[in-house]
Amino acid sequence: MPNLKGRRPRRLTPEERRSVTHGDFWIPDDERAVYKRALEALNAAGVPYIVAGAYAIYEHTGIYRKTKDLDLFFEPQAVVPAARALRDAGFVMRLEDPHWLAKAKAGDYFVDLIYGMGNGVARIDAEWISHSRPGILAATPVRIAPAEELIWHRLFIGERHRHDMSDVVHLILCLGDTLDWERLVRRAGGDWPLLLAQLLMFNYVYPGYRSNVPQWVMDQLLQRARTDAGHDVDNIDLTRGPLISRFSFMIDVREWGFIDPRADLVREARNLPVIRDIVESDVWDERGEDRPEGREDAVTVS
Repeated sequence: MPNLKGRRPRRLTPEERRSVTHGDFWIPDDERAVYKRALEALNAAGVPYIVAGAYAIYEHTGIYRKTKDLDLFFEPQAVVPAARALRDAGFVMRLEDPHWLAKAKAGDYFVDLIYGMGNGVARIDAEWISHSRPGILAATPVRIAPAEELIWHRLFIGERHRHDMSDVVHLILCLGDTLDWERLVRRAGGDWPLLLAQLLMFNYVYPGYRSNVPQWVMDQLLQRARTDAGHDVDNIDLTRGPLISRFSFMIDVREWGFIDPRADLVREARNLPVIRDIVESDVWDERGEDRPEGREDAVTVS
């Protein structure tokens, strides 16, 4: 299996290559200073969080890509304490989408506070934290999101303008023999067809590394697929399409009359007491435009 971890991308400039004192993941100076201020404020306040997004993918695979923001994941109950710590550090706090996303803004830069899935399927939970690992970002100690949860999260990101299949297959390529496959299959739960689809894609993309996926995983998921084959569910008007792409399946719901489970999931999430506590907090300087419940079209799933 190729070992990509620790390699710096070939196209980094000499200036970027000299930035190793700040960690191998290069960030422009002004942007790095903002992220460092945010991370230090959270560390000083003792708020548990993990770093996800492009930095986590880099840590697990060695793949570098420039990012426009910093993705931090929190359990919902940690969001308000995190927002207070960041506000005290000079950030403008914005509640962007009540059931999953807030932002800390400093000039042109911002930090995403993510505490759930945009489709309402799940919230960030203790396993994200407990299975994280230490890292350094902007010369600051952080915890890195676990690969298994990153894969699970990315199963649902299939928008036309953003599709995370490459992240999933790269994680399996680089970490296949070390992944906790039992936990990953458990995380996928009833959405296991999405995991199976990505594993079949992995087999296609990397035919020389099919053994990275344990045989029992493929056997179990393929058996489930064989059991389901040819058996329609009772509710023929149901489409799960909006759980992976709102835009692509908008016509199904708005014009063809299909039932969208996403709307109910988002509504249920917004009614959870821990989410209501976030919404009702006085820590927010700004709030996203109010949207009817179940209408998330203006915000990208992270």
